[in-house]
Amino acid sequence: MSTVRTSILAVGTFLSLSAMAVAAVATAAPNAALATHTARGAVKFVDSSTLVIHQMSPYSGHNMTFTMRPSTEREGDLKVGSTVVVRYEDKPDHRVATLVEVEHAKVPPHTSPSH
Repeated sequence: MSTVRTSILAVGTFLSLSAMAVAAVATAAPNAALATHTARGAVKFVDSSTLVIHQMSPYSGHNMTFTMRPSTEREGDLKVGSTVVVRYEDKPDHRVATLVEVEHAKVPPHTSPSH
C-alpha cells in the first residue's frame, strides 16, 4: 500500500511541476517579442522624441526612424552628423530606442618622433 501511495505522490508532484514549467514558458513568451535589436548609422535628424539615422553597412542607404522616450539612455553628444549605435525594441507600428550611443573617432595614441 505504501508503494502505491509513494507512486501516486511522485506522479502528482511530477504533474504539478510540469504544469508550473508550462506556465513559466507561457509567461516568458511575451517578453521574447521585446528582443532588443541594434542599428548603426549617421544621425540625420534628432529632437527630444525622434531620431532618424542613415544606416551604415550592410544596409547602407536606408533611413531608420526611432521613437525616443524620457527613459531612453543617451551617451555622448547626440547631434546631426554623429555616428551612433542604437539599441531598440520593435513595436507593432514603431521602433523604440532604449540606448543611443555616440561613437567617438578613435584617435591613435600619441607617438613621439624617433631620433
